[in-house]
Amino acid sequence: MSAPLKLMPPWPKEKLARIREIERDFHVRAFGEEMARVNLEMDAQRQDYLNWMRENARRHGLNYTRSEPYGFSEKETIDP
Repeated sequence: MSAPLKLMPPWPKEKLARIREIERDFHVRAFGEEMARVNLEMDAQRQDYLNWMRENARRHGLNYTRSEPYGFSEKETIDP
């Protein structure tokens, strides 16, 4: 006997629509309406839009340096 190709049957359209609605609500709460639109609705234009957004941030002086997590640098180590 061979293994089944799919373990789960396909979900009904109503359930998929509800999952998309929950995902969009989460994105709106977490990132705002604009980023939810970019993340979930834009396909072909998404990369161009994100590049424009980054360039616009650089022009307005956004600092891109990141601090090390927990205040440690690579040079510092914790020895037991």
